[in-house]
Amino acid sequence: MLRVYRSNRAELLAEVLAQELRIDPPGPFEQIEVVVNTWPTSRWLGEQLAKVNGISALVRFPFPGSRLRQLVQTVLSDAPAIEDPWRAERLVWHVLDILPNLLEQDSAANLREWWELHGGQQGQLNRDQWQLARSLADAIDDYALYRPDELADWLAGGAGDQLPEGLRWQPFLARALAERLPCRPFGLQVQQVVERLRNGDDPAQPLPQRLRLFGVSNLAPVQINLLQALAGRISVDLFLLTPCPDLWQRSQRRRRQLGEDWTNSPDGSWLIEAPRLEGILGRMGAEFQLLLEGSGECLLGSWEQGDLFADPTLLKQGEQSQGCLLEQLQRQLASGESDPTGLSFSQGDHSLLFMGCAGPWREVQLVRDRILSWMATDPSLQPRDILVMTPDVERYAPLLASVFSDRDATGVDLPWRLTDRSQQNSPGLQQAFMSLLRLSADRLTASGLEALLGNPALQSLKQLTSQDAMAITDALQRSGFRWGLDAAERQGDDTNSLRWCLDRWLLGLALPEEPGLALDSCAPALTDLNLQQLEMWWPLLDQLTGWIAQLRRSAPCHEWVDRLRRLLQEIFNDGGNWDWELQAIHQCLDTWKLQTDGCSLELDVAVVISVLEEALSTESGRFGHRSGALTISALEPMRAIPHRVIVLMGLDASSFPRHQERAGFHLLELQRRLGDPSSTDQDRYVLLEALLSARQHLLISWSSRDERQGENLPPCPPVQQWLSLLAEQLDPQDMDLLLIHPPANPLDVANFIATPQTGAISCDRRLLNARRNLDQQIRADQPNQDLGLALPLVWRQPTTDLAANINAEAIESLERWLQAPQKEWLNYQGINAGEWCDPVNDLSPLSLQERDCHRLLSQRLSEQLDRLANAPEARWERQEKEDWIARSSGQGLMPPGAAAELDADRLERRWQNLQTTVLSLGPLRLQQQTGSTAAGLVMAGETAVQISTSRLRPSSLLQSWLKHLLAQLNDSGCSTAVVCRQDGSAKADQFHIAMRWSALPAQEADHLIRGLQSLAQQGAQVCWPVPPASGLARALAWSKGVEAADKAFVNRWQGGFSGWAERDQSEQKVCFGSDCDAELLLCHEGFEPAFQSLYQPLLEARC
Repeated sequence: MLRVYRSNRAELLAEVLAQELRIDPPGPFEQIEVVVNTWPTSRWLGEQLAKVNGISALVRFPFPGSRLRQLVQTVLSDAPAIEDPWRAERLVWHVLDILPNLLEQDSAANLREWWELHGGQQGQLNRDQWQLARSLADAIDDYALYRPDELADWLAGGAGDQLPEGLRWQPFLARALAERLPCRPFGLQVQQVVERLRNGDDPAQPLPQRLRLFGVSNLAPVQINLLQALAGRISVDLFLLTPCPDLWQRSQRRRRQLGEDWTNSPDGSWLIEAPRLEGILGRMGAEFQLLLEGSGECLLGSWEQGDLFADPTLLKQGEQSQGCLLEQLQRQLASGESDPTGLSFSQGDHSLLFMGCAGPWREVQLVRDRILSWMATDPSLQPRDILVMTPDVERYAPLLASVFSDRDATGVDLPWRLTDRSQQNSPGLQQAFMSLLRLSADRLTASGLEALLGNPALQSLKQLTSQDAMAITDALQRSGFRWGLDAAERQGDDTNSLRWCLDRWLLGLALPEEPGLALDSCAPALTDLNLQQLEMWWPLLDQLTGWIAQLRRSAPCHEWVDRLRRLLQEIFNDGGNWDWELQAIHQCLDTWKLQTDGCSLELDVAVVISVLEEALSTESGRFGHRSGALTISALEPMRAIPHRVIVLMGLDASSFPRHQERAGFHLLELQRRLGDPSSTDQDRYVLLEALLSARQHLLISWSSRDERQGENLPPCPPVQQWLSLLAEQLDPQDMDLLLIHPPANPLDVANFIATPQTGAISCDRRLLNARRNLDQQIRADQPNQDLGLALPLVWRQPTTDLAANINAEAIESLERWLQAPQKEWLNYQGINAGEWCDPVNDLSPLSLQERDCHRLLSQRLSEQLDRLANAPEARWERQEKEDWIARSSGQGLMPPGAAAELDADRLERRWQNLQTTVLSLGPLRLQQQTGSTAAGLVMAGETAVQISTSRLRPSSLLQSWLKHLLAQLNDSGCSTAVVCRQDGSAKADQFHIAMRWSALPAQEADHLIRGLQSLAQQGAQVCWPVPPASGLARALAWSKGVEAADKAFVNRWQGGFSGWAERDQSEQKVCFGSDCDAELLLCHEGFEPAFQSLYQPLLEARC
């Protein structure tokens, strides 16, 4: 007997099943089986059975595919059950063995041409070839379920005359596979079962007395035929969640109208004879019901049907209410075309809500706030009552972690659980293992290695901290690692490779870091590493390097299994806290070894990755559901489980409904038949099931604005169609409340204004406080009052001499302040404006970077000055040449080939021009000074020379000014010349004398130094109001008048076509706020005295 129970509420179906078990209880040791589609359904159903009967024990919940295959084997054979060899993951290895003969067929000319185009070495298998073989296996696997008649014809010797000429190789493939495999395809076995049961033959083994299927929304035609045939011998009970009886009735009418052609042309037009929601979204369920009723050819038992459709609005009649909008929609579905009642919407009805959001991050934030708002309104609403589903879990996973776990923002500890995320994408041992394989398959990059070292499982098992991982990456970057394992990956040049960097570290233990000192192409470099760090880091990196080299060598399957087991043992040992992930990998390797027994092809590492990715992904989604916390999952596992609140998030037009792409030779792509799988129909049906399963609130959200360009984006087509149906029954004012577009800016005032219709949008206390600060600023009419830590400016000139004694420590502190006064003030406040990490560079240099050019010139200049210091009588009188390529050899600074010669020529031009400019002052000598603050002075006659290899910067100019003043303390009475590079791209390689200062009396120099100390000491307490670069620009233009000086200040501060904006620097933003106007600084009463106190003596001393 085939009994079908249909209902629009899963709780009613569960109660019917529970009552059956109560009325006809199983034996004390009898095991009950209920076939379900997903793991979460089994958890929920077990809870419902226990709720009704007080206990749920000895209940198994197999899946339809595996259970129906077991029943087929039970009918046909008494031999021990075997895994179906026609499943794609096992079939692909047989396909690979058959492919050489298949490609020789005349009809496979196109296939053969593709194979030759993408082929590699003989006997080896690359990623493209694997993907073709897997596509062939997937096609045959699908044919077993959805094209059994064609398969039967081919196995009987049919040539596939109905196929296009270029696809007539498929019968040969099917027959070749059948000759190798121990059983027939599943669809053909079902035909044997139907025939055997129709003839009255007994099953080879006893069948169970009853087969129950709960919540199954779709089955293949052959699976339905099997159920109908089994109904002649056992009781088959189907508990179906269906939106409405009307859909079933339309299916019956269609079958009667089409007669024998009832399986043809399933275009869905019959569904939308009356354009209703079930017609737009319910095609998959309607086709399932069509197939279930079928033609009756395979139905060997009687048919019973029970309907349990509930009208949720009737539950509120005692309250004199017609129900909320969500309940009215559920009533319309249950009543079908016979219900003439329209929809009505009342204020404060939040049961159904459509929300367009400005990007995924804002969407997650708004969903969280909406959930918290509902929980605050209804104290009985618990996290376990809430379900959030999204079609793209991986996209939203990092956003969910940052928003839903932000307790400080909301003041609520909201427990939540993310499920259905592949363990390979979650930080852990499997992710580290697969990352190492991917680094072997692709180019090894610095960022890829950084991601591997950042894995918590690898860090724990190798006794590293996250700071160690960051320090390793930083040290490798400073040593020159960019990409490549060794010289082999970089086409013979190992510069900037990982092995090259490790060799540099070892050389640094034995040789000093000196310019030009290199062994072959490798120069010593320890990059400030200590021996303890080197002892810990080098073996790990050397081990990873060795394994990457091994993994890049192709090998047969059995050798790959042994190799990967050794890798797991050496790198991950026993797995530590991730031992269960390690065990899952070993189980996958065991299964793979059994499946590939006899395969002699040598597999590329990319093929191994594809195999393991599929094998490891089968375990995702089994755990974490129904944990008592708010659940966030993919669409499929929990779509039909009732929850008080259901949120469908991420229904963008670009990603929903999803479209499954098959190979062009796949028969399901050539012509669709009734019951063929469709990911688009499945996703549409999810919307319908979510509507049926929501009990209080249903929220549907999507990204309504492009993240880069800001353009408006529509919701997915099913949501647009749903909204159109609602607009036909509701007033425009009601639609404005039903479809909302919250402000894109989280600080917008509208987020915090509560209305009777919607309430407040935001529940974020941190954002609310920020908004209040902004409002206070606006009311006070003081622009940027709270946007910068230094605003409003309160600088006052020091009225007393705050200076300390002039000693080495005081001068060092003063130099730090002169270099970056705003940054130094922030440091005193405990704030680091640049707390981010430097980006990891994966690219080898195509030209010498400007900072490296500056460093090489500075090194060469320091060497020249050291010669003067080591020989008091020495003089720098003539220009010298330099071999810059030899000097930078082995350091990875120069680009390869002719580009290095071009950069060397540019460096040499700068070096010669620097010497020309400096020596124009006269022969140089080093003059030693006395005193605690004295340093050697580079002298040209009676003039001290301060040399910088960069352009004139505030830090270098003010440091030169300080050195000039210090030189006057010893009564040397010398003038000073400041030499630096010229501004402008046309003169970038030329140097000039940017500033000259005349000699000063020692007493005046002492007074000026103490004045600078007073400014610096007050600058530690109060932010210095003059930005360095803009202040220098104003000082250099001071001789042209105040107006020109202020214009130069504005141009440098606010930027423009000619240069960068200083206000965009991080420390300036923190001090003065974003987009701070120059007038705010110039007009402050303390600005001009501060500017004059620093720059006036400097300008007056010019000569």
